[in-house]
Amino acid sequence: MTFEQMKIFLEAAHYGSFTHAAEQLGITQSAVSVCIKKLEEKHDVALFDRTGRRLVLTEAGQVLLSEAERILRDVELTILRIESRRPLEAFAIAACTGHAYDHWMPEMAVAGREGLPGLRLVRAEVDDVTALVMRGSADAGITNVMPSHPQFRLTRVFTDTLIVCAHPALARRLPADIGWRELADHAPLVWEQSDLTPTITAGLMAQRLDPGRLLDPKLRLASSMAVLSLLRAGRHLALLPERAVSAHLEAGRVERIGTLAIALPYWLFALRERDMDTLATEIARFAG
Repeated sequence: MTFEQMKIFLEAAHYGSFTHAAEQLGITQSAVSVCIKKLEEKHDVALFDRTGRRLVLTEAGQVLLSEAERILRDVELTILRIESRRPLEAFAIAACTGHAYDHWMPEMAVAGREGLPGLRLVRAEVDDVTALVMRGSADAGITNVMPSHPQFRLTRVFTDTLIVCAHPALARRLPADIGWRELADHAPLVWEQSDLTPTITAGLMAQRLDPGRLLDPKLRLASSMAVLSLLRAGRHLALLPERAVSAHLEAGRVERIGTLAIALPYWLFALRERDMDTLATEIARFAG
């Protein structure tokens, strides 16, 4: 399988259409169709089921999709890594977990661009951030899960806060001095199921609470935006990073419940032989 065939397959899988894939790639629809047909014939397996005008991935197609996406990400990162070593335009690559990427690092990169010209950010899951730093694909990692591998050196760079929020209509019905133990008596609690979960679980257990009893078992939401959307119904409480929810608090779309909080520290780490002091200094200056 060539790299071009893989890219064509990915576009067809993402769009569920040979026509849309062709438009995106700037080739003909027949070229996409022929490419997929050759792949299926070569490996003697169907990659798509044709349902009307839609393409639906088969089980084999799902396997290829997962691996092809990973390979494409690795190739793109390799190209970025090569470009980062240009003599006159060198730059550092920082791999970040979701919330660090979404709510901290872009603003920091702009604020510190004199000290960090051309810093490039890569968004990844927490285990992938660790792997990227370990194999040298990223110069440093930024994550809210403290890395423990002995080959890393690390420093704490900034701290967010997980706070309890609700729709204003629900917030008005709750006691102003509500404590952790009273939460479950008023409404189900939800939070983003992601790399935040270990921090939330540890924070709740420190209050001698069972996270399994607090979490609504039917709602396993994968992003803070999904959690915020759920709060509009006025029936749930949510644990959310303060930086992610700040604009919604200022606009009055949600309200903070009491003073309940769980610290959410972020760590900068790199291989011991890598210099991360400049990046740490710039982040510390931005975070105050």
